[in-house]
Amino acid sequence: MGKQTFEKIKKILTVLLLVFFVLSVTAASASAAKVKGTRSYQLGYQAGAEEGYKEGHREGYKDCREYGQKGVVKKIIDPVNKVGWSKSYRTGYNAGYRDKYITGYHNGRYECLKKK
Repeated sequence: MGKQTFEKIKKILTVLLLVFFVLSVTAASASAAKVKGTRSYQLGYQAGAEEGYKEGHREGYKDCREYGQKGVVKKIIDPVNKVGWSKSYRTGYNAGYRDKYITGYHNGRYECLKKK
């Protein structure tokens, strides 16, 4: 009787260990898939995303106050690039800025329209 219980526990632990291993490998490859470019690119992307979101939010809020529901973004403003930035950092910065500008713009408009 005790031997059967031990065998069942052993089988259950083996299955759980296998499931845990598969999940950890899947999670690791999914997180690795998001990584793009060099470290410099990633840092630039993050900095550009923060700046793009702030600028977009400010512009979206301003457009909402000025035009109400009718105004929409026509052109994303070009980000300001510093002279000393590497090409990789600059590319990441511009990509992050563009990606998050629209999100910030829509969030800024939404906050303004909620208040009306």
